[in-house]
Parts: sequence; structure tokens; C-alpha cells
Amino acid sequence: MKITVARDHLLNAIRLVGNVVSTRTPMPVLSTILAESVEGWLHLSATDMEMSIRTAIPAVVEEGGSTTLPARKIAQIVAALPSGDVLLATDEGQTTSVTCGKAFFRIVGLDPKDFPRDSGFAEEWFFVVPGRELRKALAKVSYSTSEDETRHVLNGILLSVREGMMTVAATDGRRLALVERHLAGEGIADGDVILPAKVVAELGRMLEGDGDVKVRLSAARASFEFGQTLLVSKLVEGIYPNYRQVVPATFAQSVAIPRVAFAEALNRVAMVVSESSAAVKLSLTSAEMVVSATSAEVGEAKEAIDVSYEGGPLAIAFNPLFFTEPIKNLECDQLILQFNDEYSPVAMSGDEGFLYVVMPMRA
Repeated sequence: MKITVARDHLLNAIRLVGNVVSTRTPMPVLSTILAESVEGWLHLSATDMEMSIRTAIPAVVEEGGSTTLPARKIAQIVAALPSGDVLLATDEGQTTSVTCGKAFFRIVGLDPKDFPRDSGFAEEWFFVVPGRELRKALAKVSYSTSEDETRHVLNGILLSVREGMMTVAATDGRRLALVERHLAGEGIADGDVILPAKVVAELGRMLEGDGDVKVRLSAARASFEFGQTLLVSKLVEGIYPNYRQVVPATFAQSVAIPRVAFAEALNRVAMVVSESSAAVKLSLTSAEMVVSATSAEVGEAKEAIDVSYEGGPLAIAFNPLFFTEPIKNLECDQLILQFNDEYSPVAMSGDEGFLYVVMPMRA
């Protein structure tokens, strides 16, 4: 193999696929990136046997071929190269020379025949959605997944389609976040899958920029195709619980809160929160909400925010992270909190299609 590629294109591609590379594996080839050149393109692939990613960048191909490159080392080398074109040349012994300007490296790879190849994808249903919208939807719910490995279904994110409506949802049993949006097109099949958290993290990096992503699904695997990049992953096995049942049918009161002012007040007041006193209290009176916290180790803090509220006085206590995490991923000017009393679930909305439900703490 002998090709020339732009250094910046090569670095971005290596970093994209390198996130999937196994750091600890009994199979040395899984710590490498597969490089294949053909017809004006360099294809780079990586896998951890649960998930694989493949991307392509333009290349001037003098000699086609393939090799594997040690992922960490090639990433370090290319990152250190000066701007310009990079010449990659691989000999029959799988040693690749890397030349850029006056810089020269020679690195040893493994036989590309040993690199695991994808057996192909047999889709059962698919849909197309703007990549930017899918990335935003996943970011607005992913913090609500459970870290309890005994509840492996809740470690992932539900991706559901019903009558042309896509829903992504995550819950850890104490809070629920979901986003709904209509899909363009007709005849989209209904179905539910659970995406592993690692896949969601990779999609956040992969779906940068404009363009549609084609989502192809089967009972056991999911495929995401975006531009020149393809991500394929196993799905989480199991049935996601009926998350809708935690959403109260009605609410007695609601309050409109400026999102940025609320986020800034929460961050300031949460500075006095300690392990023994991990609650922030929201005290509502007519047209005002006071955010406050007290701990014996640190002290106290409070801050008032002007809000739109016409109900009676009410105080509700929360873990501050349960509000700061969703708020930082939203874009709306106003948040709407809905509630019944200080002990019942509270719902927060703002961005189109977004809903967040959280249980208060018993202060």
C-alpha cells in the first residue's frame, strides 16, 4: 500500500475510529486500526467485537492494499506531524513508513487478514433522521441512564418508533428523560431497541455537521450510516420497562422559569451542598422562586429568581445534579415545571418534544 492523504483528514479519522479500539484485549489485533486503500479513498476501521466503526477519507492511491496500525501510536504520531500531506507506504512485512515534510516514522503492524470483518447486516426495519437532531435528542436523555449493572436494560437508551414518531428515553428509576420527534417518510415500521451507552457516546462524536443518518435495525444489531462513516453495534438484550407510567396524568400547578437564570442560580447555590446534605430547595411564592441549600460542613446559600407562578406557597427539595444535567443540554428560553405537591413527581419541559420527570427528595 502506498498513498498520500491530508494530515488533518487522517488525524480526524484516526481519532473517530480510535474511540472504539480496545485498550485491554487478549487479541492484539483489536488494539489496531485496519487501513485499506482503494479507488481514491483510505478506509479506516476499528472494533471491540461489540461495536465497529468504519470511515473513509480522500486519498491519492499509488498502490492499493491494506495493513493494520497500532491505534494509540499512530494517533500520537499523526497528531505530532506538521500540517501538510502524509505519505503512508506499507511493505510486505506490514511495516508502514509515515512521512510528512521532514518527519519520518516507521511502525510495525499486524497481518490485516487477522482483523475481524463484519459479517454483513440484515436489516429488519430502518428510518432516516437528520444527524444533528438525533445527536441532540440522545444528549438530552443520556445522563438519565442507570449505572447499576444488575439492571442492564436501564444502562442503555430506548429507541422506539410508533406510527412515525421516534422516541428516545432513559431512566434510572428516580428520573426519566425523553425526546419525541416526527420522522419524515411513510411506511416506517414500528419497533423498539435498546442502545448501549457506549454507542450513544460514539454517535455524539460521529454525528457532527449537517446531513441525514440512516438508521438500520434488527433484533440484535443497529447500524448508523452518516456521510462516509458507518457504525454497527450489538444491542442491549431485554425489554425496556413501561416508562410512561411514571408520568402523572395531570398536574395541579405549573411555573415558568428563565432557563439560564435558573441554571446559574443552581450552580451557585449547589456550592454549599455536601455529602450529608445533598439537597437544594426550591421555594415558590407568587412571582418568585428562591433556590437555597444548607449544610453543616459548609454553610448556606440562597438566590431569588423572578418566575411566572400564581399558586400557593410550596417548597420542593431536589438533588441539584438532577436539574443541572438536563438543563445544560436544553436550548429553550423558558422552562416549565409542573407539579402536584412536594412529594409527587415533578415534570420539566422546554425544548420541543422534551420531557423530564424527577422524584423530589424528602427534605
